Amino acid sequence: MTDVELAKKRGEDHLKASILAMKKTFAYDDTAYHLPVSFALTGIAVHDLNTAREVFSKTGNNPIVASECLIAEKTATLGKENAPYTGFIGDTVIRKLGYSLVDGSILGLALVLGAPESPGAAAAICRELQEKYMLTFLAGPVIPSMSENGVKLGLEYRLVPLGSTPAYGIHFVDIIARVAMMFGGVTPGDAHRLLAYAAERAKAIVIVFPGLSDDEIALVDGMRVLGFPILSIGNYSGGSWIPAESDTVVQKGMKEKGIRVSVTAIPIPMGCSPAFEGKSIRKEEMYVEFGGGRSPAFELLRMRPAGEVTDGKVTVIGPEIDSMKEGSAHPLAIIIDVAGKTMKKDYEPVLERRIHNFVNYGEGSWHVAQRDLIWVRLSKEAVAKGVRIEHLGKLLAGKFRMDFPQLLDAVSVTLITDPAKVAEAKKEA
Repeated sequence: MTDVELAKKRGEDHLKASILAMKKTFAYDDTAYHLPVSFALTGIAVHDLNTAREVFSKTGNNPIVASECLIAEKTATLGKENAPYTGFIGDTVIRKLGYSLVDGSILGLALVLGAPESPGAAAAICRELQEKYMLTFLAGPVIPSMSENGVKLGLEYRLVPLGSTPAYGIHFVDIIARVAMMFGGVTPGDAHRLLAYAAERAKAIVIVFPGLSDDEIALVDGMRVLGFPILSIGNYSGGSWIPAESDTVVQKGMKEKGIRVSVTAIPIPMGCSPAFEGKSIRKEEMYVEFGGGRSPAFELLRMRPAGEVTDGKVTVIGPEIDSMKEGSAHPLAIIIDVAGKTMKKDYEPVLERRIHNFVNYGEGSWHVAQRDLIWVRLSKEAVAKGVRIEHLGKLLAGKFRMDFPQLLDAVSVTLITDPAKVAEAKKEA
């Protein structure tokens, strides 16, 4: 069992000695914010030993500042780590992430780091964070444990692998510092306003597995001043870290930060989250496809009287996945009937365009275009896990009801794969 307070003190002393031993000049590409945490706190652009020492001293020997300088020097000396690790993420990407935080498609941020004793439990935590609209950053041995459990990583999945050791978790803080300066009105050098922004608006949590060095414990503990709850799973005692179990740590962390989520799990055998919206399913990953020039396919959303729509009903007319060959193309009609007291005919095209988003929320489903130009794919991995055409219907019915509760009282979905009936339905549409 690691005593957090003792380890933190040792780590702070070692970080101080490491700062004094620095030699190399350093700078990150694609940023106007130099070393962002140091710049946000002091307004000083750090690029060498002298400015690093100055900022370290000005911030009271802050372990976050020390870690930022040391990782920047390490990157300048050894270069960026190879894929899948991102290392420092440029301003262009951070701006896009910032827009997602502003528009509500991301509810909060999470940093997960350390060496999980149960890789499967760590994978489950990351999937839960995805499904609860959290943008998650990973650092250290937790990253290879994801691939061992079939969890895909990358910005497009909202699971971002920062670096091979927990020390790269510093980039989580530099991202928040830049978001504060880009979108939060924080002026470089206004430390008070930065800390207030991080505590009140960043909505960030930190989940720690065992295996952190003293330096890394000092770094993580330093994040408490930013208002981030530190939730530890095993092997840590003392300090102000919050002990948690792997099956409740996400819920506990979100509650600590007041992150409210109304997401209800949809009972289908694949994950469902905006985290998966940016993915692609390549030809070699595809089990079956619909439309895209290889077969007829269309989608239609239509308003119906309440008595004609059975809420949640999903009907498949024609062959199911079980009778389709791998790599084949089939016709598909997606027909969604909706009813609601406040629903209007004029809303049909607006809601219909959401089909594209919702199908892409599926971890193993992919959708392009709209109306009679659609192209849909299901991945081999999803089909192997039990995904069927019926589950696309459940996904769509569930998401329409969840996202438009004031507008829709009932949603039913019909999926047609029989060639003759697809042609017939298209004429009626």
